[in-house]
Amino acid sequence: MRVLVTGAAGFVGSWLVRDLLADGHAVVATSLDGRPAPHAAPGAEWLPLEVTSARSVGEAMEAARPEAVFHLAGQASVGDSFADPLGTWDVNATGALRVACALPPGARLLLVSSAEAYGVVPEAQQPLAEDRPLRPRNPYAASKAAAEMAALQAGEGEVVIARSFNHTGPGQDARFALPSFARQLAAIRAGEAEPLLRVGNLSARRDMLDVRDVVRAYALLMRAGEPGGVYNVCSGHARSMAQAVDELVDLSGTRARVEVDPARVRPVDVPLLLGDNARLRALGWTPSIPFRQTLSDLLEWEAGRLAAPAEATA
Repeated sequence: MRVLVTGAAGFVGSWLVRDLLADGHAVVATSLDGRPAPHAAPGAEWLPLEVTSARSVGEAMEAARPEAVFHLAGQASVGDSFADPLGTWDVNATGALRVACALPPGARLLLVSSAEAYGVVPEAQQPLAEDRPLRPRNPYAASKAAAEMAALQAGEGEVVIARSFNHTGPGQDARFALPSFARQLAAIRAGEAEPLLRVGNLSARRDMLDVRDVVRAYALLMRAGEPGGVYNVCSGHARSMAQAVDELVDLSGTRARVEVDPARVRPVDVPLLLGDNARLRALGWTPSIPFRQTLSDLLEWEAGRLAAPAEATA
């Protein structure tokens, strides 16, 4: 199948392109400048795409002629959305509408949304099923909720929504919590920083998956998801950020002291996000990578990134 992946140079996009190529698909990948990510898997065709430009989206669709479109391009940071809510909305919500409107006849669209759109839900009413009303509490979440509605309206029934919960793994941007912690610990282990790990709110509990399990879910939803359907992509288990930090520190062997940095605490944080993944499991998906392995791989990725400059000049 000929597929188009927007946001293919990003964290999840890079893993998805690798997965699709391994499955034998013809992949057209997009980034802002049409260049692949530094660690991109070989074999994809690359095109420029700017989701804030209807012309750019249309030209990419015309050049790619896809049978299926995985729409991952977007502003992915809750923190950044507070600083630029209008820009976040244009990229995530209106950008999704531009992509849906430009779909070739008969093409399917998988739109990647976010569980942040559920908002703050009492613990007694979790895990969250897909029919739960959306009550977003931050600009990022609102833009994702709007993207779902816009794409479903414009896509004429050929749209599937993946409502993703937290995920991490090797290669994730250090603007996000767990890779930031892994990067700090890698530097501490290498003797390049004092044994102090600076963190944000560790009481929040999150349903977390490995990115490699997430992209398998996306590929399955494109094949087997019901048109117009919404699917939680989640593990079905929640853990606190404090637990994740304890595991990372243990894996690093540093015994680093943990300190809350007020600059890392969000203005609004959802205490618990726990999903019900029964709809996705009914299609045959199940997570396969233990979370401790995810954290270990993330830590070693950051250690390798830290060592790379020295190796390059050796």
